[in-house]
Amino acid sequence: MSAELPDWVANPALAPLWVRLRARVEARGLAASGQVQVELQGRQERHAVGALLGRSVTRDRVSVDLAKLDERLRERSGVGGLLDVLTAVGGAPLKDLAAQRAASAKGREQPLELARSSIDAPWGEDWVRGLRRTGLLTNRSDAVRIITEAVTVLRALSAVDVLSTSGSRVELAARLLGDAHALDQDRLLHQVVLRGLAAAADCGVPTGAAERRALWEAYGAGPDLVSATCLTWGLRPTGDQAVALRLVTAADSGDPIHLTAWDLRRLSRLDGLSDVTVLVCENPRVLEAVAEQARSPWPVVCTSGEPNTVVTAILGMLVEGGARLRYHGDFDWPGVAIANRVVARFAAVPWRMNAADYEEGVRPEAPRLTGNPVEPSWDPELGAAMRAHGRCLHEETVLVELLTAL
Repeated sequence: MSAELPDWVANPALAPLWVRLRARVEARGLAASGQVQVELQGRQERHAVGALLGRSVTRDRVSVDLAKLDERLRERSGVGGLLDVLTAVGGAPLKDLAAQRAASAKGREQPLELARSSIDAPWGEDWVRGLRRTGLLTNRSDAVRIITEAVTVLRALSAVDVLSTSGSRVELAARLLGDAHALDQDRLLHQVVLRGLAAAADCGVPTGAAERRALWEAYGAGPDLVSATCLTWGLRPTGDQAVALRLVTAADSGDPIHLTAWDLRRLSRLDGLSDVTVLVCENPRVLEAVAEQARSPWPVVCTSGEPNTVVTAILGMLVEGGARLRYHGDFDWPGVAIANRVVARFAAVPWRMNAADYEEGVRPEAPRLTGNPVEPSWDPELGAAMRAHGRCLHEETVLVELLTAL
């Protein structure tokens, strides 16, 4: 505390009061006005506050008029008014917290106002509301840059000639932003643009990988044509297209084969598979084991976890060509969710995936089920059995049984 302050101001018994008054004026924009109610602890504090205010204080609760105290301190403290005294007593400058809050609010609103003014379309307001609600850009020093880049991408993707100018996300990011990785999934810009695309398409913001890919591709900005694949074994379509011939050659030699989006551009359909039963599995090891045994009467398609756009395209082509799909996956909650989607979308029939199959294969030492339970659409008793045991049953655990059944 400053040695220049008079004793009736520097009295240690006033410390709680100065803390209370400092908090008040900092919160109210450094204004020495209004009334502050202060609780006092005992006779010593009452006397000290009475000397400060220039009046007798007999109760343990006192109302302090800040304007009058400011005037008294200006006249008698020798330091200045209330703000000067609080600075001297606290040993540090006062903070204008109200101004800081206003500046922070302005900083939060600036990128959103930029987004609103930059998109001249009905969906722009929905995009801005979503960004505000989620707080994705809150307290980010690069928020304006992110919005500027997002607007650049959204304008390009919503152009009339989008399908002829976009290409893959990597090409799009390199061409528009000078950074081929600017729209990678781990970048905040990816989320901001994706929300804009969802608003423009009048659909919900995608939550799964497949939904995100589908939304990007709806605007002609999918991933590259070769990284996403669908692992297959034993498919023998008819026709003289190069991809069909390659599938038959691989099936004859017993080799697994990956199909890409590049292949699908040159394979419009899968003929000759009407009434053929195809096993759809979740894990590559199952397909690998089938290939090693080479005794399965069913061709196999692997989703490799959540089906990507190439997998869903292949499954759709199989169904359109008259193939019957049988599905097997992991007995855990993500696995059940994948199975539900494959069953609903492609009319696949779960194979060796009922409650009895789970009960027969589950082990007490298996990993515990985690996450929110998902009800199997094809067998309610399976969900009850899984909740009762609380354990996962992965495809690899029952691999011998699957191969024997095949």
